[in-house]
Amino acid sequence: MNESRETRPPRLFGTLIAIMGAAVVVAGINFLIKGDSPYFLVIGVGILAAGVLMALGKRLGVYVYGCSLAVILIWSFIEDRKDMSQFLARVGVPVLLGLYIFSKKLRGRLS
Repeated sequence: MNESRETRPPRLFGTLIAIMGAAVVVAGINFLIKGDSPYFLVIGVGILAAGVLMALGKRLGVYVYGCSLAVILIWSFIEDRKDMSQFLARVGVPVLLGLYIFSKKLRGRLS
């Protein structure tokens, strides 16, 4: 089976997102052990799951990432609403990744 680049599942991209999520999970566990917020553990699990699903070619990965992004935005706003620079630092990369993840270019490659 010879799939064109435009129709193949985004295996590499999904794997990179999953690796990023796994790194955030590890950091979240360390923070939780030190008595910090479960924020990084929660979003790490969501991003890891989204990446695995996208790597498998499942559109559900986009929705899982969307839920994770919603958690990131809400939680960050609650914790950092008085410090806009801290808020933007927390949400900048996830939002930029979301722009690509929600694009037709990526969604069109998922089933």
